Amino acid sequence: MKHEIKKLEKSALEITMTWNKEEFAPIEKKVITEIQKNVEVPGFRKGHAPIDQIETKFAKEITEEITDKLIKSDFMNVVKEAELKPISPLYNAKTEKKDGGFEIVASIDVFPEFELGQYKDLEVEKTEFEMTDEKLEEAVKELLKSKAKLEDCEEGYKAAMGDTLDLAFEGSVDGVAFEGGKADSHTLELGSHSFIDTFEDQLVGYTVGQEGEVNVTFPTEYHVDTLAGKPALFKVKVNAIKKLTTPELTDDLAKELKYENVEDLKAKLREETEKKGKEAVEVEFKGRLLQKVMELTEVEIPKSLVMQEVDAKINQFAQQLKSQGMEFEQYLKMTGSTMESIYDQLAPMSENKVKMDLVLDRIAQVEKLEVTEEELVEKAKEFATSYGMTYEALQDELNKNKKMEDFKGSIKADLVINKAMDFLVANVK
Repeated sequence: MKHEIKKLEKSALEITMTWNKEEFAPIEKKVITEIQKNVEVPGFRKGHAPIDQIETKFAKEITEEITDKLIKSDFMNVVKEAELKPISPLYNAKTEKKDGGFEIVASIDVFPEFELGQYKDLEVEKTEFEMTDEKLEEAVKELLKSKAKLEDCEEGYKAAMGDTLDLAFEGSVDGVAFEGGKADSHTLELGSHSFIDTFEDQLVGYTVGQEGEVNVTFPTEYHVDTLAGKPALFKVKVNAIKKLTTPELTDDLAKELKYENVEDLKAKLREETEKKGKEAVEVEFKGRLLQKVMELTEVEIPKSLVMQEVDAKINQFAQQLKSQGMEFEQYLKMTGSTMESIYDQLAPMSENKVKMDLVLDRIAQVEKLEVTEEELVEKAKEFATSYGMTYEALQDELNKNKKMEDFKGSIKADLVINKAMDFLVANVK
């Protein structure tokens, strides 16, 4: 088998693998024979259909099986010989019979090769956090806001932005109801922009029990083609209106929150706010430092790594929605979003995250920053504690599911990146 490698953009390669007639013929014969034994052709006993009919009737299956066998048997030889570092499977594969032989042309993303720009002795300004009475009062307001409760409004109350409605609705386009446009009881916070167009704005002023009509227009790029750009009518009924009520700061509330009194609450909240403020300043400083290092380093970011990061973000968001009682598909319908628009929105920040990881990983390699077994164990124990497990229980669970090596690899990667970040901070001017 011969191979050729052509460099594409975004750290991708095009690999052409060619097998001559002598190499290909035995594999083709074996595949056709195996298929002949296991398929049934009308008019023939199983396993006795003529080869020419097998080749005609099952041409696609034969080609797919041959391609699979050839890649499995020879592709890793290409990887070793060319010293490739694949980070994706082969994709966009095209096959062709040539002069009795066989050719596969496919693309693959590889780990990018790049040179680090300056990353030591950089000048990056670091601000200082100053604790003030104003910041303490803001922290108190945020604490009270977190303890606010939704309470039913008095009779005759008119809904305003920020209120939460229990809403029944049924939508139609040109007088015809559409799928996903009906609910008997749906919780909606006015001003959250959860619904399309001016749906929420038109509910301002409604009272409990009031019925009405809301007119909106679906976005022109809505994910359901039959609704895209169409005006819609929603018949609505307000089942309930709840208003967020913030409690007053009293000694009783302070005790309920596990403080001795208001004075104790403010003293400890001051300490906590100062600590968080200093941590935020440190995070912001590290972010600016890392951004400067990234600006000084040119890297071709593989598309597959960006897509993996986007998929991870979408899955995380979908889990958050599910914990709130909403499916991701329902979210797409309610917001008029599509998977394509979500990908486009997340791709830039995902590409930045991938570049950050690549740069920090390369710094760790150059500076020979390594993770010890003791550090791995300590981090694993922290992880177990965060999930309310013992370290031993975590080990048993990972071993049972054969995920121990993946888990260690993930932890090690995080620790290495953290060490590289600490190295950058330690070497700032």
